[in-house]
Amino acid sequence: MKRSSWLTTGTFLLLGLMMSAAGCVVHDGPGYNGGYHEGYWDREHNRWWHENAWHDCGEGDAHCR
Repeated sequence: MKRSSWLTTGTFLLLGLMMSAAGCVVHDGPGYNGGYHEGYWDREHNRWWHENAWHDCGEGDAHCR
């Protein structure tokens, strides 16, 4: 085989490996919490994370900013 065909084959093989590795998804935390930390406030749903569970925000709740 010519050198240029080896180079082309190697390039496509390397590109294929890079593209498949880029598609990998890594979960950043075990279980339901998905990596949330204590006291995290979810503005969209008006709730906060405490002791590995979601809690709804109430009137004057200090954790809900």
